[in-house]
Amino acid sequence: MTAKLPPAAASRDERAQAAVELALVLPVLLLITVAVCQLALALNCYIVITSASRDGARCAAATNDRDAAMKATLTSTAGLPGERPGVEVVFPEGRGKGSPVSVSVCYRMPLLLPRLDKIVPRPEFKTSASMALERGLE
Repeated sequence: MTAKLPPAAASRDERAQAAVELALVLPVLLLITVAVCQLALALNCYIVITSASRDGARCAAATNDRDAAMKATLTSTAGLPGERPGVEVVFPEGRGKGSPVSVSVCYRMPLLLPRLDKIVPRPEFKTSASMALERGLE
């Protein structure tokens, strides 16, 4: 026959077991939470720079002005965390009416956990948009 533990001893053993289980599971749950948050931030950054490249291309197509296109692109990316993205405005076939203009945006997203970039490289996003110029240079 097995000896039964008194109720106080049994509850103490269950509390200790629950504490050990929590200590084993909590780091995994925190890691999953941080990974989901990092993924959400990455998706947001990608959407913002994609939209910014379109805004810059639209401005360049309407105004045929490189500086205005860069300003419009950087204004669209104002809410991004970390350093400003790189912007490039190119007129590959000249600046005549109907010629294409291309705006490229390159952004290196910061990581949520400090010093994690020593282990994992920071994600880099590159997007570009092209539109036809609506007016030529006069």
